[in-house]
Amino acid sequence: MGLFPRGRGRLPAGVADDLGIEGRERIVAWGTNPGSAGAPDYIVATDRALYLGQSGERLAWDAITKATWSEPSFDLVIAGSPTRRMRLTVADSGDLPAAVHDRVTASVVVSERLDLGDGRGAMAVARRPSDADAIRWSVVFDAGLDPSDPELRAEADRALSSLRRSLGI
Repeated sequence: MGLFPRGRGRLPAGVADDLGIEGRERIVAWGTNPGSAGAPDYIVATDRALYLGQSGERLAWDAITKATWSEPSFDLVIAGSPTRRMRLTVADSGDLPAAVHDRVTASVVVSERLDLGDGRGAMAVARRPSDADAIRWSVVFDAGLDPSDPELRAEADRALSSLRRSLGI
C-alpha cells in the first residue's frame, strides 16, 4: 500500500488500520485536526474514499456531490435521501483540499441540465464509483420544485431516459 501522499511524510503507523483503510486502497493525501486530549484526528483521502477520523466514517468519492474548501474547513454535500451536509475542520490540511477536489471531480461521468418544461429544470449527474463499472445517476430539482410531485418526477424520468439514450449509457 502506498503510504507516501504527495507533498507529505508518511502517515503515522497504525492510522490506516485504525480508520479501516483496506490494503488495496492507495493513500493520496491526509490532514489532521486537534482531537481530544491533544491527540491528532486524521482525515485521509485514498484513491477510493475519504476517511473521517472523527466519526470513523468512509465516504466513497461518488457519494460526495459537492466539496468546498474554505480554509480551514470543508463543506461536504453527501448524496442520499435526504441529502446530508457536513463541515469538517482541518487544522493541518497539506494536499488534502486538492486531493478531495480531484477525486470528487473524477467520479463525474456526465453532468447535464434537464429541461422539464414551463421553465422548470433539474441537474442530472452520472457518477462512477472508483471500485465498480456501474454508473449511478442522481437528479437534483431546481429550488422551489417539489421532488415528490409525481408529474414532475415522471417528466424528469422521461428527460433522463432521453439523455441516457443520446449518450448510450
